[in-house]
Amino acid sequence: MRWCVPAFICLLFQGPVSADPVDKPVAGWVAFSVLDFDYTETFDDGSVADTENGLIPGVNLGLSLSQDRLFAETALSAWSGNVGYHGPADTVTGEDLLDWSLLAGAKVYRHTSTAVDVYAGAGYRYWERGIRSTATLSGLFETYDWWYGLLGVRLQHGPRESIRLGADIRLLRPVDPGIEVEFASRFDDKELDLGEKTGVRVALSLENRLDDRFRYFISPWFEFWELGRSRTEPLLQDGIIVGTVFEPMSETRNFGVNIGLVW
Repeated sequence: MRWCVPAFICLLFQGPVSADPVDKPVAGWVAFSVLDFDYTETFDDGSVADTENGLIPGVNLGLSLSQDRLFAETALSAWSGNVGYHGPADTVTGEDLLDWSLLAGAKVYRHTSTAVDVYAGAGYRYWERGIRSTATLSGLFETYDWWYGLLGVRLQHGPRESIRLGADIRLLRPVDPGIEVEFASRFDDKELDLGEKTGVRVALSLENRLDDRFRYFISPWFEFWELGRSRTEPLLQDGIIVGTVFEPMSETRNFGVNIGLVW
């Protein structure tokens, strides 16, 4: 977890769009998160190369600024834990994920207790993936990272003064995603470019007032990422070509739930 210290410092100030703030000029939220991580790599012929799945705990924090119908938000999410790896052999993978986003938008519709927002922005995704070696499998340490653009719409409805319901849908488009591979064997480290595919994130939220300052929320969500296959590149050992290497296409289907406070 090489990003732990800077991520912790950032978490003190910003953090994901888990719940909509309560019409205040400045609002923030903090949440505990559980991520059901589900990752699959696929070869060109459609066969499965490997899968990873398991529950990962995390934290989400955020800050929102609003004035009249305009708003801006920044968000940071972090998860860390181990999941099961199933491929040429069964083992464990350590997963460390960091996601930061910044967006701006406007309320395009507002009537009594219902509002519709549209927004656009950008984000950054960082992911460390450490596959442990076994007697028959040489492990890997992989670092993925990419910037992405986002475009979304958010619906809010307050059936009662103390309760707010929300739905948030956004498209996610990676920009120049890449991976750095560190082999447990003696092969040289390798950097590979990955294909850009459009993903999506859908979140629901239930927010309830505790007092004049605080509200608690529960927000289940689903996120889908897809990365295209890399080009086939030379595999080196001490600078000498000994074979070829590529990163298969992959899909990540993450379900999660955030539980926290808005103030």
